Amino acid sequence: MAEGTTRAAQRRKPRPGRRDAGDGAVFQRGDGRWVARLKLPEGGGWRYFYGKDRAAAKARLTAALRAVEDGRPLPDQRQTFGAHLEQWVNALPSASIKPSTCRYYTRYVRYHLLTSDLARKPLARLEPADLRQLYADKLASGLSSTSVHHLHATIHVALNQALDDGKVARNVAALIGRTNRPKVRSREMTTIAAADQPARFLNAARGERLEGLLVLAITSGMRQGEIRALRWKDVDLDRGVLAVTGSVTGTARATMTIGTPKSGKTRSVALGAITVTALREHRRRQVEEQLLIGSERKDQGLVFCTEFGEILPTNTMVLLLHRVLARAGLPRIRFHDLRHTAATLMLANGVHPKIVSEMLGHSTTAITLDLYSHVSPHMQQTAAATIDRAVTHGLSSTGSRRTSGTRSNLDLPRSP
Repeated sequence: MAEGTTRAAQRRKPRPGRRDAGDGAVFQRGDGRWVARLKLPEGGGWRYFYGKDRAAAKARLTAALRAVEDGRPLPDQRQTFGAHLEQWVNALPSASIKPSTCRYYTRYVRYHLLTSDLARKPLARLEPADLRQLYADKLASGLSSTSVHHLHATIHVALNQALDDGKVARNVAALIGRTNRPKVRSREMTTIAAADQPARFLNAARGERLEGLLVLAITSGMRQGEIRALRWKDVDLDRGVLAVTGSVTGTARATMTIGTPKSGKTRSVALGAITVTALREHRRRQVEEQLLIGSERKDQGLVFCTEFGEILPTNTMVLLLHRVLARAGLPRIRFHDLRHTAATLMLANGVHPKIVSEMLGHSTTAITLDLYSHVSPHMQQTAAATIDRAVTHGLSSTGSRRTSGTRSNLDLPRSP
């Protein structure tokens, strides 16, 4: 009896390559590949979906059935990932995105994706493992972690478009977990916020044609592009406030334009007395330049510009910064580090993080606190000292804890 039962079970056991119950038209071909077959309605013929194993083929069949039910077109099994990227990049100029963003996506597609082996793979067969291998290969070739991170972001957006167009049933870039995504190795932040460093920097900047620019950068924390785009109509020196309404994009003179700020919205920045004085002096010098150059100067209303009124090139600002740092005997830093310096000074001197976040143009206070976590120990020490002063305020007025046998207000009742 037991022997007969065993033989019956062996007869019911599916042989390799055969379909399991409920698998539908999913089977293994003679060459070992798994394939799912779907009969399209109204004489549409057959469509085949391949996978590295039974589960992958069945997942593609399920997605195709869902697309048919929803009335969406089925993914084109023949279009390659590279062909989709070409179509996507060519359509970017007509999309409602900034020219700088368009150039950003195009650069990564042209230089890193279309030249890869992955470009020849069918779009519908793209797997998360393919992207993980691409990132590993790029890192091994010497590409920075930041660039690989940006590459992942570009692929994610491109595949979102493919998903919207019905070319794929899922965005495989979104399936890569956070632990497997390319991680950016943050560059160590360098500031000139210690001791007398800010004062030495400002003293060394005196007399420079763009002295006001450096003063504004280290006291307001504005981005380089925002400073270059600042116009006099957005500055109110009497009230000590300015509005950040734009940012310069592009590096070459022919491509430099003024667009919206990075956050996409305007913000107000308060100005201290030192900054107001520096900007008043800068405006006086600028008027003298206008009278000297005359009609050859293009007046665009910019606060900081070339002698002929044009947008300042970035290398002009960098050379100015390095010259002043050398004169002050300070370490060389990036221009963006002046923004970090301003934020560090504000937080270290008790300015509320919410105010700092608003001045810097961060979307949330959490970004500010995370970015400038190195200031947290000092902030905590300041907070502890503040609490000390608050709780001991009555102690100094009452003298010692016990005088003339009278219990102090700070004494706790003793247990019986």
